[in-house]
Amino acid sequence: MHRLLYGWLGQIAWRAALTVGLLGLILACNAAIEDPSAPGKAVKGTPTATPSPASASSPVASPSPFPTLTPTSTPTPWPTATTRPSPTHTPTPSPTPEPSPTPSVAVWHQEIILQTYGWHQALVETTAGDAIYPYPRLDFDALGPPAPRAYRAVIIQNEYVRLTVVPELGGRILRWEDRTTGRQLFYANPVIKPARWGYRGWWLATGGMEWAFPVEEHGLNEYRPWEYELLWNGVRVWDTDDRTGLRVELTIRLEEQSSAFSLTPRITNPTGAPQGYQFWANAMLTLSERNRPSPALTFILPDDAVTIHSRGDGSLPGPGDSLAWPIHDGRDFSHYSEYDEHLGFFADPAEAGFVGAYDLMNDQGIVRAFPPQIARGVKLFCLGDLSPEAWTDDGSRYFELWGGVTPTFWDEDVLAPGEVVSWTEYWYSVAGIGGYNWANRELAIRLLPAGETAELAVASARPMTVEVVLRRGGEPVARWPATVSPGTPFVAHGGPASGGDWGVWVFEGAEAIAQFGP
Repeated sequence: MHRLLYGWLGQIAWRAALTVGLLGLILACNAAIEDPSAPGKAVKGTPTATPSPASASSPVASPSPFPTLTPTSTPTPWPTATTRPSPTHTPTPSPTPEPSPTPSVAVWHQEIILQTYGWHQALVETTAGDAIYPYPRLDFDALGPPAPRAYRAVIIQNEYVRLTVVPELGGRILRWEDRTTGRQLFYANPVIKPARWGYRGWWLATGGMEWAFPVEEHGLNEYRPWEYELLWNGVRVWDTDDRTGLRVELTIRLEEQSSAFSLTPRITNPTGAPQGYQFWANAMLTLSERNRPSPALTFILPDDAVTIHSRGDGSLPGPGDSLAWPIHDGRDFSHYSEYDEHLGFFADPAEAGFVGAYDLMNDQGIVRAFPPQIARGVKLFCLGDLSPEAWTDDGSRYFELWGGVTPTFWDEDVLAPGEVVSWTEYWYSVAGIGGYNWANRELAIRLLPAGETAELAVASARPMTVEVVLRRGGEPVARWPATVSPGTPFVAHGGPASGGDWGVWVFEGAEAIAQFGP
């Protein structure tokens, strides 16, 4: 497996060299395009007052105003907060958050404006004979045009991360900002638009990270308001399935001095009968300022095969069949640029406990670290040849990274009466390391052997003082003391050494907090 990862990352390296020449020009252009406070660029929707945090202390920094946007012919930054009256139907929040033991995480309410199609008026009630009853279907001919609509959001922020959660839109995390790079990581659809996908025959294309429950694909209840309560460092959202009575709950937290947010799903069966279900978290991502993946995007999936779910390319294996990963018939599917047609697949199996993506052009990536004994499913989906008119009005695109409790969409778990299933996983961003081939909940490591030497990089989700040890054949080759933190990785070159597989171990004090390789 180590040789597989080394070879795979090596293939990434030569492609990265092709993009280096463009990087400086792109960054320079983006600096002028993306800064809403740049001279000559109007900024609308400045909040009338600084939001009150959920804790007793002030937020880490006052939230920056963003413009309210109307869809255009080109991708644009995400629409953000302006002060408007509250919508008429909102979930009921808890009256006060938990007491805060630290001032470094702030939580507050903030209204945001999103262009939204008039889909409520197009809902069609179902009857008991319908496969999705009692959930509604949608009459696409009755849709109203997009118009500005106010939503009450929950902002969770520390010095490294800013999350925007919208309980009214299925409790989803709508935005994920890496404050060390200023980059929005989730896809930010500039319009809330129903698409003709999903279990109900329609799905509310919104972007961000949604919760698919209690069935596969995009679930049944992602479109409606969820209940929620504020925590001192996050928010808890929940809903009850109308068909089975199963309750799904998500707790989203930011810890102090950490770029990772924790996600704790909890599914409960309060009924008197066994109930079948699925649960998936679907992250729609771009990792790019242009609100679409760049050609230099790569996928980190530590496996040697995947199982096809759907594909547009008839030359590939069909649904349910195995595909060699990452190389199949000379095509490297760890590179986004290979996806001319749509392709979705499941890890086969998801055993490593981490998965992610890295954009070599932006030198930015994300990690999902999870317990594979419980959260057994990983899925990647690229839109390929699918027309963006299905989900947006401005041509923007994204890719999907799914994590679930079952290995595939074809599997189902069953909860006995009174039974509960729960786990905690961690999502964090990494930058400045040129990719990675190993990760856990706190560290991501890039190791690229080159003959008798090796390049290595270590990115962390929290500030720490460590010792980084480069190894070969189970023996130390070089040691470095290092101070790492989110946005400030450690990068080195070690050797020469001969014989055996390479590895990187990281120690914090006497504790080995990362062991990649022998």
